[in-house]
Amino acid sequence: MKKRGLEPVPVPPETDYTMLLERHGIGLAHEQLKRDERLTVQDIVTYLSHSRVTEQRASEQMELLRKHFADHPDIGRAVKQISNDEDNHLAYCHEELLRFAYAGHGRAIQRTLRECALAEIRIYRDVSLAVMAHMGRILGWSRTRSAVLAAGIHAMYAYERLGGWRRMVSLRTPERRNALGGPASPEPEFA
Repeated sequence: MKKRGLEPVPVPPETDYTMLLERHGIGLAHEQLKRDERLTVQDIVTYLSHSRVTEQRASEQMELLRKHFADHPDIGRAVKQISNDEDNHLAYCHEELLRFAYAGHGRAIQRTLRECALAEIRIYRDVSLAVMAHMGRILGWSRTRSAVLAAGIHAMYAYERLGGWRRMVSLRTPERRNALGGPASPEPEFA
């Protein structure tokens, strides 16, 4: 942003995807993660399920950016690195959720994944509509252009609601194994 001479501004609340997910109870609240308390298995399943769903969206979006901007001289390297990171995060979520499923938590994982996916697609639609409305005002879009874009967002939501969400809940052994490094070091006994 500095290279372009742009000043940062606050994110409008209706466009803050992460905050809206948290406000709707998706994933674990940041306050809970900051506490000095051991997380339960359900907490971890919830966190990983939320991450599985949101990392799917992020990975797909970064793949699209990579397709169009990977060779760009200013942002290509960053786009490729971020895309690689998102793919690693997604692979990690798959691997860990499968590990928990094999340990007997499969039903809880599938239930949590489905709840997260259905909430995420709704919030993604709402955020997309809010972002388009802000851009339309800033860029002076006509009502027709704004209506066409909004219709496209609603059509994408309808597709995802009817079945597209299933891509966010399937679990498979990832091609990238051990994507975030070796096993975690053992935690000291919690007192």
